[in-house]
Amino acid sequence: MTIDNEDDINAVYRYDGFGTSWTQIQGPVTVTGTFGGGWGLLIGSADGDTADQEFSYNGNPFDWQFISAPAASFTVTDDTVYKKSADGNAVLQFDGFDDDARPLWSQIGNSVFEIVGGRFGLMAQMPNSIDGHAFLYSGTPGEWQHIGDKGGAYAVSSDTVYRTEPHGRTVFEYDGVGTSWTDVGSPPGGTTNIQAGGFGLIGSSFDAHGLFRYRGSPGSWERIGDFTISYAVTDDTVYRVGANGTVFQYDGSGMSWTSIGRPDRVFKLVAAGE
Repeated sequence: MTIDNEDDINAVYRYDGFGTSWTQIQGPVTVTGTFGGGWGLLIGSADGDTADQEFSYNGNPFDWQFISAPAASFTVTDDTVYKKSADGNAVLQFDGFDDDARPLWSQIGNSVFEIVGGRFGLMAQMPNSIDGHAFLYSGTPGEWQHIGDKGGAYAVSSDTVYRTEPHGRTVFEYDGVGTSWTDVGSPPGGTTNIQAGGFGLIGSSFDAHGLFRYRGSPGSWERIGDFTISYAVTDDTVYRVGANGTVFQYDGSGMSWTSIGRPDRVFKLVAAGE
């Protein structure tokens, strides 16, 4: 998403995957929420008759389809979209469109505080912010596996789930069985901002004002970039927004990044499939 000189969101762009080429896919538009994942891209509208409705991108510039009435939040996995109902009393799964292009949703869970999706699947903190624990959706409506205590932030990668300690002092990696987790440490000073993808786990630091990559061994975090207002993790790399709204692509080692330009001042990055 980009912002104009008055800091108002003015458009949505897609990076074309080479050089500094970007394609505008929506706008001018006021966006209330943007969510991405392997399944695709969603944006919320704050304009007129469509205020608070959510739309899915159909793969062609300016081609968007109504997918949901207002909800508290959404998350996107490789397979579909999930949402937390507006009142927080249900988790719902997107089941496609009917013959009249109306979205179909089915309930798969009850009260929830937070939902986070990724290639590994869907996890949730249930039932609330105070007494909640971490649960993993089994794929069958109503069946959730208790996998651990609550966290301060969550990230779902291609093969596991991560959560921070509630105050961000450290990060835990789910071991894949029962409620067993491994303490993998954190960036200097801790973090409550983590994202994961095929490339791995990335976190921003409380103290060092930068981006750090978890190297796969507990306690091993490598600084890879400077502080950013927004970043996104894909299968291959990491993207971040620079101080002037330019987007940078991580080169894969050290602190080396390549500018991929800016269609306007970029405010938020989201990684999404076609």
